[in-house]
Amino acid sequence: MSYRILFLINAFVAVLFGAAFLFVPSIAIKRFGVDNYASTKMVTEFFGTALIALGILLWFAKDVSEETVQRGMGIALLIGSIAGLIVTVLGTTGRAMRANGWIAMLIYVLFALGYGFLIFLKPRMKE
Repeated sequence: MSYRILFLINAFVAVLFGAAFLFVPSIAIKRFGVDNYASTKMVTEFFGTALIALGILLWFAKDVSEETVQRGMGIALLIGSIAGLIVTVLGTTGRAMRANGWIAMLIYVLFALGYGFLIFLKPRMKE
């Protein structure tokens, strides 16, 4: 596993979900059992634009070879994955997200594990 591969996978997932949230927000939030209000739809579209921007940023970051930049981005993405997992767990247990919350949780857990591995375990494996 390398930062390049994880950045590519993360870019693909972010753009895929971002496009869904931006272009078909009503359908996307319906899949998660979230109420479809005008304000929810607008926030979903904002979230979609942020995910697309993240995906494009990660696409360009995949070619960064400087280890300190990769590690810094990995730390930021690990923190973001953990925060996203917490929000998803709270939203699912609080019944704001009534369906398929486990999909979002699984995605956040997998990315957190991937970035955690690259940050904390992979450097020790080189020794």
